[in-house]
Amino acid sequence: MKKTSKTNSVKSAVETVPATTKEHTEMFARAMKLFHASEYGEARALFELCAEGPEMTVKEPARMYRRMCESRLEKAEVVLNTAEDHYTYAVSLMNVQKHRDALPHLQKAVQMGDGAHVRYALALASGLVGDMPGAVAHLQKAIMLDPATRGLARADSDFQPLLQDAVIRELVTGPRN
Repeated sequence: MKKTSKTNSVKSAVETVPATTKEHTEMFARAMKLFHASEYGEARALFELCAEGPEMTVKEPARMYRRMCESRLEKAEVVLNTAEDHYTYAVSLMNVQKHRDALPHLQKAVQMGDGAHVRYALALASGLVGDMPGAVAHLQKAIMLDPATRGLARADSDFQPLLQDAVIRELVTGPRN
């Protein structure tokens, strides 16, 4: 039985050290694509082979990128045990504009131990992802737990976009007499 061209074109799952300069630079290019796609395990394997190939100008960068892949793969997993751990981690996510990623951690912090500072952060994150009813509810609870939250919201530059909402603006400015 004759193999089809499709069968012949299937790449071998086992890579070997490149034998020619062309193979070496092509493998390095594939490894770089994997690296930039955050496929660090696969990239590391190719960089390891590239570190042994014939092209001297590729060997050292391959070793450097292999170490970078290892470093990214070895990063310690974040272990969050307490409400404060979740809150602190969520704030670090918010500091890099990952508000949606921060929400589950803030919600977990509320479940583990409600506090005005946690509710305030939850109000901020909720509002910044467009959940204004959630932002209002959490801000109300934060103010109930600590009335000084109003002043914090007024002075916090991160909170300013939420003040465009009339309900939030009224909560922050306080009741009218």
